[in-house]
Amino acid sequence: MKRLLILSTALLAACGTEPVATVTEAPATVEDTFLTQLRADYPVTLSAIADGVWVHTTNYLLPGQSPIPVNGLVVVDGDEVTLVDGAWGELATLSLIEAAKEETGKPVTKMVVTHHHADRTQGVDAAERAGIEVFTHPDTPTLAARAGLPVPNTSVAALKDPRSRTRVGKVEIAFPGHGHAPDNLVVYLPEENILYVGCAARGAGSQTLGNTADADLSVWRDSLIWTKATYSEARTVVPGHGKGANLSLIDATVAMIDQALTE
Repeated sequence: MKRLLILSTALLAACGTEPVATVTEAPATVEDTFLTQLRADYPVTLSAIADGVWVHTTNYLLPGQSPIPVNGLVVVDGDEVTLVDGAWGELATLSLIEAAKEETGKPVTKMVVTHHHADRTQGVDAAERAGIEVFTHPDTPTLAARAGLPVPNTSVAALKDPRSRTRVGKVEIAFPGHGHAPDNLVVYLPEENILYVGCAARGAGSQTLGNTADADLSVWRDSLIWTKATYSEARTVVPGHGKGANLSLIDATVAMIDQALTE
């Protein structure tokens, strides 16, 4: 909070008092008040997993249900910051952007959205209004529009075909193929050997595949096997929900897919 130093020049003649310097707080601006309340209402947890890389976690609340944790990454890239996925909701994403700025001291300029579902796209409009450039699979805008969700303004044509890869700054974005969703992307940080699988793999200890409404189980299996082979040097694997681990997250998800295919 900014402080305004006010020098009092009043001489208290009766006591022979010298001028006294007093400090008073400047009134909080509307923006300061809004941001303070925003951070209180939509708390963000940032967990450092490498130098300049954090897992961001926010919670989405559904009436009568336990909070749903939603993960993504905050990645420092030179003088800028890239978010890998936002939070589930516009206000939550604004809170995330402010938390990332405060933690890194750098502006958020880019965001990768890994597929069209609500937990990934509902912060897109807030990010774009903040001047953040959004990167998605080329099918994501159409799929989001069909689902009645916020539509990213941009996409990456180079990610159209399965097994395609491209770079955005220091992060590599890959489209393994249809997985949890038809436009499921993964992100790799080669310098840190960190693989963000998003919702393409389940968190550590998960016993179910979660939402499979848009999944193609047999293709999903193949996409995960390609992901593990392509990023075999990954040491840290971060899922879209739940706890991270290593490449065992992919193995466990493949095992659950195999079980589902036999049922």
